[in-house]
Amino acid sequence: MNVFEERRKTMNQEIKSSSSMSLKERLQRMVWYRLLFLVGTGILLFATGMYLTIEVSNRKNLEENRKLFESAFLQVYDSSKSFLTGNELMETCRRCLLYDAAPLNLRYLLYNQNASSPVNADLILTDKGRNVIYNSFQNGEWNQYRKSFNRAVCDNTFAHAEKDVYLSVYYLSGMSSELVLATPVMIDGTPQGYVSLYLHGADWGTLLSVSNFEGVITDYAGRVIYSSRHSFIQDINRFVLNGHWTVMLDENRYEVSARSLLDGQVVVYSLVYDPPNRSLFLIGTLLILLSGAFWFLIARSMTAVMAAENAASVKTLISEMDIIENQDPLYRVSLDTDEEFARVGSKINHMLDSIQELHRQNTELIQLKQAAEINQLTAQFNPHFLYNTLESLRSGMLLEPQKADRLILSLTRILRYSIDDHKEEVLLSEDLTYLNGYLEILKYRFGERFQYELFLEDECLNCLVPKLLLQPIIENSIKYGFQNQMELHVWVDGYVQDQVLNLSVTDDGAGMAEQDLEQLNATILQSDSAHKGLRSIARRLFLQYGEGSGIALRNIKTDGLQVMVRIVCPKEDEDGWKQMK
Repeated sequence: MNVFEERRKTMNQEIKSSSSMSLKERLQRMVWYRLLFLVGTGILLFATGMYLTIEVSNRKNLEENRKLFESAFLQVYDSSKSFLTGNELMETCRRCLLYDAAPLNLRYLLYNQNASSPVNADLILTDKGRNVIYNSFQNGEWNQYRKSFNRAVCDNTFAHAEKDVYLSVYYLSGMSSELVLATPVMIDGTPQGYVSLYLHGADWGTLLSVSNFEGVITDYAGRVIYSSRHSFIQDINRFVLNGHWTVMLDENRYEVSARSLLDGQVVVYSLVYDPPNRSLFLIGTLLILLSGAFWFLIARSMTAVMAAENAASVKTLISEMDIIENQDPLYRVSLDTDEEFARVGSKINHMLDSIQELHRQNTELIQLKQAAEINQLTAQFNPHFLYNTLESLRSGMLLEPQKADRLILSLTRILRYSIDDHKEEVLLSEDLTYLNGYLEILKYRFGERFQYELFLEDECLNCLVPKLLLQPIIENSIKYGFQNQMELHVWVDGYVQDQVLNLSVTDDGAGMAEQDLEQLNATILQSDSAHKGLRSIARRLFLQYGEGSGIALRNIKTDGLQVMVRIVCPKEDEDGWKQMK
């Protein structure tokens, strides 16, 4: 069974199997599946879009709120640190420690600092024995717990002498926490006392009231410095997330963004309320489902109409295909409708024509290959060429035995190469090896009467060509070139341009009559061409390498004939030009 018949039977079986279910049922099922897909896709896209919109908005708000908290904290911290470590305060503290000077200047400096800072503070100065020299707290605020806490701050400040400022958090139940900054008072390179600054926790709320979202500021251990909501504070003045960036606080869900400041001593948390939005999702899903049901009812009625209108066309198409399968393979589908089925019939006809043409070309290519194999086995080389070559070698064995021996080896290799049918194509570089041997034999036969030159670019050598492609063309030049003259010169040229291998064989013989040349070029691919050898080469190149491949002839103005060979190559890869099989 040939390719055409196999493809035709397969196509008819597909059509018949697809028609086992009624057109109406298939259309309704198709519409149902597609509407389900569209509804599901709509719900998925709606949910995804809603989630992404809320997520992007929350991320933006988180970053902006966190930057606001960071900026406010660093503003107060930098101002307080500059005050605490400034020369003026340090010098005043030294005088108080060394000379028991009155602390009036300390009160004045603290007053100016509180006037310029959005967060007020109290100050404590102690000597190296942790005895209080001065404190600005009111009597009710200066209690035993604060005294003990301040002694601990002095001890830790001494233990962390490598830091300019020691940072801690003071908290007493029922009161706002206070950020504590402490630094030693150095005299002659040794700490002679400690000065501590207690920033009022209540003032942070006034400073950060411009924020529309929640936030928490803690030290490295999670001790709260400031919280926008008191209910966020866990245990005893603690706020710890344990790695979770979505938290439930006050039975509400918040997205959280955090960043460390001051080499990890302080952590700023930004919190944005993240509502579940279940009602919005349910409303959107319900609207999509109702819309899908409405369109399903419309599509269902439309499919019934479409099925009724197209049933006749389907039945006609099947009957036309039955004719092609069972009666006449050359018959073509004919549908007298203005519908899509007419286009289907046209496409089927085009496909059948293409299959038939491909079958014809494959058959012709097989015949040409068979003919080429027969030529290789019986008459690849002209018998006169072999006879004349052997005669020349016979006389050469007496005069030039070494050269004759070398030519015998060349002739043997060429004959073996010509009848080797293991591969149909070879690299041009390999084929030129045997072509050079053939030209060397011709040179030996004709002597100085025959000259040849080869000019081929390196890029040509990696192209695949039919075996002994140029040999019959050169043989043709020898046959006709010596008819009216005693000397002959042959040039072989080659180059690659725009993925096309261009080869040419040019001689300086008498050429051809212009009328005969035009006729030969016009009929070179036809079966009734007088030049069977050239026609076989041209037709095989056309069938094997496609449109644009073949041969053409032209006369040279200075006398002579040129045979041009074109082979269309596929795309170039790292190994060179690859040819189509």
